Amino acid sequence: MPDTDVYQPSRGLLQRVARRWAAGRAVAPLGLETRGFVLSVCFDDAPVSAVTQGAEIVGDARATYYIATGLLGGDGVSGRVADAADIRRLAEAGHEVALHGHGHEDMSRMSAADVLKDIARNREELSQIIGKEPAGHFAYPFGATSLAIKKTLADKVLTARGVLPGINGKQSDRVQLAAFDLRPDAARIARAEAAMGRAAKAGGWVILFTHDVAAEPSDYGVTPEVLAGLLGRARALGAEILPVGAAWERMLTERAGVRTGV
Repeated sequence: MPDTDVYQPSRGLLQRVARRWAAGRAVAPLGLETRGFVLSVCFDDAPVSAVTQGAEIVGDARATYYIATGLLGGDGVSGRVADAADIRRLAEAGHEVALHGHGHEDMSRMSAADVLKDIARNREELSQIIGKEPAGHFAYPFGATSLAIKKTLADKVLTARGVLPGINGKQSDRVQLAAFDLRPDAARIARAEAAMGRAAKAGGWVILFTHDVAAEPSDYGVTPEVLAGLLGRARALGAEILPVGAAWERMLTERAGVRTGV
């Protein structure tokens, strides 16, 4: 398993172009659109601060936690990672526990067979922790994937989330959902706020994700004030705030209603 304290996908030009190319090739068009503005808040890897302060800030709206089971209870770039008991409490509180692979590996460098094996272990261990099947939604570790892996996952997960920004709509790729990466960077926060404003006017599904939530966050986290401010802004804009799975189900229901004339 890569050491997540030091590992980052290659920043070489060819590798970056390959990742962008894979991200831009739609494999499974979403085919769904939302009436109005829907917002989902996600936490990757689940540092302890995300399951305490993060969960408290999101509150009854509930968040999606993408959990890499191989990281549980360890130390990572965003601080101490939650343990199995923490994840169980999250699920009991109504938050969504979703897939992030077991080993938190760069899947753009893995074979399809190894990716499926890793996700199967992740699913099984999460099932044992929370006492039920985890949500069938997945987030790529590091946002890294390939066209072959996307094709492999198209009939294995309901959705797969990346790390590139955008508003999700009918033409979005179900196995490359866009999301806004919240970090201690004013430009990133402003970009997320601008997207929320556009979605409030024209409709769309905006996904926000981060890692830790702390007064002095890591390079991959945000402060409680920033997260609370974004949620407050979303509510003021009339957003319906839902975990990824509930947002997905909402869009499926809307499509069924359109087809039946409801």
